[in-house]
Amino acid sequence: MKSYLISFILIVSSQTLGQSYSSQRASLKTAGLLERRGDIDGAIAIYKGVLDNDPRHHSSIQKLKSIYMNYQRYDEGIKFLRGRLANESNNIKIYAELGEFHYLNDQQKEAAAVWSKGLSKFKNNRSVYRIMVSIYGKYGLDDDLNTILKKGRKRFGQAFLSYESGVYYQARRIYDKAMDQFILHLIHEPNQNGVIERRILLMSDQEDALPIIEKKLINASKQSPRKVLNILSGFHFKQQDYQKAYEVKSEWSSLGKKDLNEWLTFANDLRKERQYKHSINAYNYIIEKKIDGNFAGKVLLGLAQTFEDQIVPANEQDLIPYFFDNNIFFKDPFQIYSSISRDHLSSSLELYDSMLVSLKKSPLLAEAYFKLGEIKYRILQDFDQAYMLFNRALKNNPDKKLRLKIILRISDVLIARGQSKEALGFLKRQFKQNPIPSIELKKILVHFLIDDPDSTIQIVNESMFNISPLDGSFNDLMELKNFLAKYYSTNDEDKVAFTHFLKAEHYLRQKKIGDAIRELVYINTELKSSKIIPLTNLRLSLLYYRLKDFDNALKFAFSLDKTEFADKGIILSGQIYENKFLDIEKALVQYMRILDEYPSSIFSEPIRYHIRDIKQFES
Repeated sequence: MKSYLISFILIVSSQTLGQSYSSQRASLKTAGLLERRGDIDGAIAIYKGVLDNDPRHHSSIQKLKSIYMNYQRYDEGIKFLRGRLANESNNIKIYAELGEFHYLNDQQKEAAAVWSKGLSKFKNNRSVYRIMVSIYGKYGLDDDLNTILKKGRKRFGQAFLSYESGVYYQARRIYDKAMDQFILHLIHEPNQNGVIERRILLMSDQEDALPIIEKKLINASKQSPRKVLNILSGFHFKQQDYQKAYEVKSEWSSLGKKDLNEWLTFANDLRKERQYKHSINAYNYIIEKKIDGNFAGKVLLGLAQTFEDQIVPANEQDLIPYFFDNNIFFKDPFQIYSSISRDHLSSSLELYDSMLVSLKKSPLLAEAYFKLGEIKYRILQDFDQAYMLFNRALKNNPDKKLRLKIILRISDVLIARGQSKEALGFLKRQFKQNPIPSIELKKILVHFLIDDPDSTIQIVNESMFNISPLDGSFNDLMELKNFLAKYYSTNDEDKVAFTHFLKAEHYLRQKKIGDAIRELVYINTELKSSKIIPLTNLRLSLLYYRLKDFDNALKFAFSLDKTEFADKGIILSGQIYENKFLDIEKALVQYMRILDEYPSSIFSEPIRYHIRDIKQFES
């Protein structure tokens, strides 16, 4: 009987609480609605009603304070907070907020009195000082801020609130004081070096702050070199003074700071900025420390990548994307415009070879095989060696991202070896294990190159339903679909021309540029009425450009006049005149044609800027 009674009471109580909670939620919803409609008094009444039943209801307390503040009803806010203070005399935050309401109500003396009382009452509590620094900073009360800093530092140490005050001065663009505070924090709180470095580097975005930052860091580094020099190096790096950055980093290390992870990050960053000399020196600095294991692999991989980056200097930057830019179905994997550095090629090959020996069972082994395979495939066109290396990479447990790269590259190599059907079979097997869009697109590419266009159209249409429009590959598919719809028709001549165009694309993926050109020239000379002629001539112009036959490149660029690719042809001819014939005057004539004849072209704006840059440089 007793047990039954207890259960009954609990059930009734829970139902009552549930009803109360439900009623509370409804009240808050109503209050919010009234506030949005401008019935502030109605909203206040409801929030007060909730607090009558639940005096500590957090949301209602915050809402009331917000209303009193936002609608400048300071007297009501003061009354409300004094009432809460009577019941919560140990709540630090209330003292701060009450003083703020008095301050905004033009009652500075009252505000000062409340704040002073709070500080006195909680003088041994660090939080009250932080809160007050924030408030004094918010209202620009510099004298009060300095006073509280002195009190806090006397009690809690010299660097107390140095970070907070540094942020305050930084926000007010008082850079010398901000730096003084950040350096103070840095010296006394070395575990927060990263936070301070980010703050200082952020401040260096302001040009007028640069000389102050540099001076303060140099002076501080003389007093505390171990704590400051690394940040000074980071500052020089951001200002692109890589020589100084390297010198200061070395000085820092000479003091006994030999954080090799730090040096590896530094070396990688230098490589990304194409500061190859300094990058190589940084990697070699690490290697001299007799490292081993996986870390050694990362260093060797970075060093090898530095040499690899210099094998083929960055391709010349085209003003526009000429030919289905970055579309998997038309992208030439061998496209290299600049000359190859044989010395760096040799260095890269040697390093990757050494890694294959030294990195047994390392997670980096797959990447080393892949990198070496890339050189063999893209640079040396040694397809047999590349195929072997990519397969070894696949067998050495690459991570998910690298595995996908390897799979796609193996299919590329098979195509290059004239084994397109084998490539298709390989991709089908891989897709069965891992059905992702990138592999699906590669399958479609092979179909596109070797199968009849009708079957490709069917596969494309089916794939459109399986790939999300949000996926990057969806756009590639759409371009291919539009390409097939536009250039492949029932007209016999168009069909023949299309077949030859596909053969040219296939040859390009086998590094048979001469054969590709032969197929395209055949279209140009024997199938002059076909729809694909303008696209053929654009491809021919780009291929001759690649072969450094600039006269033919220019001829086919000019042939694009009065076609849908006219603007691209004009810009390409301008680029040939500018970069290859060094005839700026003729280049400008071509570029100006875009503005005069094709003002609605999507390329008109970048060309306008390019013209301006040329004229500024010439003047």
